[in-house]
Amino acid sequence: NHSHGHGHGNPQAQFNPRLILAQIISLQAFHYFLLGILFQINHVLFATTVTVDRIFTAKYLDVWSAIGWVDNAAILISSILG
Repeated sequence: NHSHGHGHGNPQAQFNPRLILAQIISLQAFHYFLLGILFQINHVLFATTVTVDRIFTAKYLDVWSAIGWVDNAAILISSILG
């Protein structure tokens, strides 16, 4: 009784580096896309600037200011959803 289902016993079917790389790239792209949308919403609601600095550095993530928490919330929401 030889089973051909789900790649059991076949190492090639279990490890697919292209699929793993595609999944990593997809998750990162979705995360930054969602983060960009959230920063656009923050720009409209709170008049924050939309810059690459705001997305890729921790310069604006101040836990002791209200505007810092606007960015902190955007990061947390995009991390949870994406």
